[in-house]
Amino acid sequence: MRRSVAPRSLLALCLLLASALLPISAGAQGGAAELMLILDASGSMWGQIEGENKVVIAREVIRDLVGSLDDGSQVGLVAYGHRREGDCADVETVVPLGTLDRGALTGTVNGLNPKGKTPITAAVEHAFEAIRGRPAGTTVILVSDGLETCGGDPCRAVREAKEAGIDFRLHVVGFDVGSEDVSSLECAAQAGEGLYFDARNAEDLAAALDQAVAASPEVPEGRLAVKVTANGELQDASVSVFPAGGREGKPIAGGRTYHGEGTNPRLLPVDNGTYDVVVAAVGIKGASRVLEGVEVREGEITLKTVDFSSGELAVKVTSNGELSDATVSVIPQGDTRSLTRGRTYSSANSNPKVFEVPAGTYRVEVKTVDAKGFEPKVFESVEVVPEERSDLETSFDHGTAKLGCTSGADLVDCVVSLIPAGGGSPTDGGRTYAS
Repeated sequence: MRRSVAPRSLLALCLLLASALLPISAGAQGGAAELMLILDASGSMWGQIEGENKVVIAREVIRDLVGSLDDGSQVGLVAYGHRREGDCADVETVVPLGTLDRGALTGTVNGLNPKGKTPITAAVEHAFEAIRGRPAGTTVILVSDGLETCGGDPCRAVREAKEAGIDFRLHVVGFDVGSEDVSSLECAAQAGEGLYFDARNAEDLAAALDQAVAASPEVPEGRLAVKVTANGELQDASVSVFPAGGREGKPIAGGRTYHGEGTNPRLLPVDNGTYDVVVAAVGIKGASRVLEGVEVREGEITLKTVDFSSGELAVKVTSNGELSDATVSVIPQGDTRSLTRGRTYSSANSNPKVFEVPAGTYRVEVKTVDAKGFEPKVFESVEVVPEERSDLETSFDHGTAKLGCTSGADLVDCVVSLIPAGGGSPTDGGRTYAS
């Protein structure tokens, strides 16, 4: 029985929910599918997830997938790293593309013995040669638990196959890749006009393969491209796509731009319609943008560019003409949480206090440390312009009150409180003692 699907990663959820926008292939409707599977059988597949070897998980999930396919489906299987250690040429078509034979396919998968390297580029090139000249578009699904270890560039290989006129759509499943930079895998999926899935366990893997099979090899008529930059360079960011006005729900598509041209702009296959797009820069605290009402039209690529270039905000604080110590909080306008904060102290080395923040509008709160009785000074709608410096200066001028108590000619111990005229809480106080 197929394992229940309970994806744990946000990216997996985003991509799995994209099914609502993707055309459904004949295979997903009970008709025949044409699939070429590429399976990682490198030595790392003996690693474990929740106490079970990854290769065992893959065998079970593929067995269940094969059991769900229509009898007339055309299916082939390429494996790599299954015969020899340290051999970047260890790539083999273990099941030629042909009419589905469930027993032969599952038996072959069960017989794979992971031991070698991860020649992803050679594997996808091998698969593309196997489908070259096929009359109908082929869905190619790559499952890998790691990155290329043989010096190849899978993204470039996919682009070259497309330029050569090979008719396919490539989906990539990153199986338990952890915190590795998977931009090369996502780039390959984007170049192959497909999806990238982050599968962290058996349930994620099963769901990813189901969705990859269900997605049509045809390219959706409407497409959305998001380019993200910062200070003149491509900027890594997460992109989440929602139905227009529906950001309280779950995204229907999403992905990362990373820093390379292969994935930035990030191309998202979505249906024609109107969307809200949330873009959050990776590694830049508080840097996010919401693009509302983005219209994706038939036969067009809608390109949106988001720039997170930073500027400088310099805050100078004085008291009675001298540099003064104060705390400064920089809050994005309309938010309640500080993006960043710091202290000016009373040294020219730190006062003005200079913050580098994404360009935008901010609320700045300054609270003196040197004097008592002052409410924080608040500055609304402070604009920070890309690659420029915005200067803000404020002062907390104050005086000194000396108070004593006597009884006749004698000094008397008293408690003194300074209260603003008109009432309120004391701003300062102390004792005089009798000295």
